[in-house]
Amino acid sequence: MRELLVHDPRRVGDYALLGRLGRGAMGTVYLGRSPGGRFVAVKVARGELAEDPDFRQRFRLEIAMARAVGGFWTAAVVGADPDAERPWLATEYVPGPTLTEAVRTGGPLPEPALRALLAGLAEALAAIHAAGLVHRDLKPSNVLLAEDGPRVIDFGIAKAVRSTAMTATGVLFGTPGYLSPEQISGGDVGPASDVFALGAVMVYAATGTGPFGNGEVAALLYRAVHTGPDLDGVPSELRPVVSRCLNTHPQARPTPADLLAEVGEAPTGHWLPAQVRTLVERHHTELLKPVKPPTPTLVDRPAALPPPPVGLPGAKSGAGNLPKAASPPGQSPSAVNADALRLRTTRVVPLLWAVLAGGCTIVAMAAVAKSSRYGEQGVAAAAAVVAVLFGLSAVRSLFRVFMVRPRAVVVADTGLRVSSADGERLVPWRDVSRVRVVGDGGKPWLVLWLRDPSTADPALGKRHSRRHGGFRVYPVSHHHGKQRRARDVLELRSSLQHHAGGTYDPTP
Repeated sequence: MRELLVHDPRRVGDYALLGRLGRGAMGTVYLGRSPGGRFVAVKVARGELAEDPDFRQRFRLEIAMARAVGGFWTAAVVGADPDAERPWLATEYVPGPTLTEAVRTGGPLPEPALRALLAGLAEALAAIHAAGLVHRDLKPSNVLLAEDGPRVIDFGIAKAVRSTAMTATGVLFGTPGYLSPEQISGGDVGPASDVFALGAVMVYAATGTGPFGNGEVAALLYRAVHTGPDLDGVPSELRPVVSRCLNTHPQARPTPADLLAEVGEAPTGHWLPAQVRTLVERHHTELLKPVKPPTPTLVDRPAALPPPPVGLPGAKSGAGNLPKAASPPGQSPSAVNADALRLRTTRVVPLLWAVLAGGCTIVAMAAVAKSSRYGEQGVAAAAAVVAVLFGLSAVRSLFRVFMVRPRAVVVADTGLRVSSADGERLVPWRDVSRVRVVGDGGKPWLVLWLRDPSTADPALGKRHSRRHGGFRVYPVSHHHGKQRRARDVLELRSSLQHHAGGTYDPTP
């Protein structure tokens, strides 16, 4: 379990959220606790799915069907709200590792554990199919190993995600290596598809590898349709039943009831090997650990943001100059709450690039001289172009180092604190009409609109545009790569949503 991020909700329905368990196709899964102290797994839908009315309707139907699933080997649904701002579903929390984690840590399961796993999964599928559901994505990561047997999770949810208007034509949903041939070829998907996946899961549990090996997605899909599974490593006693599960013809596969009749009674007592039991105990122990508050996130610089000087020469007074009386009792104007998001520009990245580009310019110029000396005019021309490009880049980076003033911003519950060479301003959210992350020329800016623009001062930055108004408060990771920039934009958007409330405009 990982700690909650600053933008994560603290409560969903009646459940207090304690930490993050993971993230999937539908959304984020949290560990929650009911008012009575019971632990639950709460899955909250992604924002874009929540905006799709078709998803909400199908999600509502799936919840009604999932509630009907009984049996010992599934995680029961204990709460849900498809009409919430972000639909959510809560199931009982099973403190145990996934089959993937168990096999990676302790290796393939022994034959008695495999027999118990097969019986438990078959009984779980029988309960799911009896409720009119088809899992469609049974795989090792959707199987939890508890002290008293396996549990199947995430049944019925993938269908709701798959059926939304957001689904692109030709996109294959599911996990290659565990998809049945009819799923791959676009045929009818029914209970027999889950039985095929069960056979693939058993091969993984017995060998540590799926029945169709590893490799590219296209290769896995081809093997599932056109070649037989690799059952080497599966115990001889279980190999016939696993082979029938992996038959390419759905009608030739056994039903879950057939599997239960064939495998017989599962072993009682400790069904897991010692290493896996240790993992189960570790998951139990994690529930007893105290929950830490969200850690403040720093963008662009790992060090803490020092308090910048107040009242520098040339700073003008305005609405952004908040008197001490407006701050919370006992708190200075520059103080912020613990979960505030701190952002600060840095000159290190452009300076390093200027040095690198300057070095490349020197090397290219040397190549021009050498090529000219030996009469290689084509090479000399190409090297000259490279030298010019690197030289311009070096000059541009040096301009950023010496001419662009550093800026710092703190996003907090009290408001937006902006620090620059023109001074420090704390703009409370009540004075903000709108705040938004705006893309301009492929680079994102934090833009702020005041309720009374005439009270602005230089510390807020330059005007965003004459047409749209606003002030460019902060350049978000302009000196970093696209991947880092996208991550920082996401973190900033989440923090604004958490702290700014209704003044935050989520428009991309």
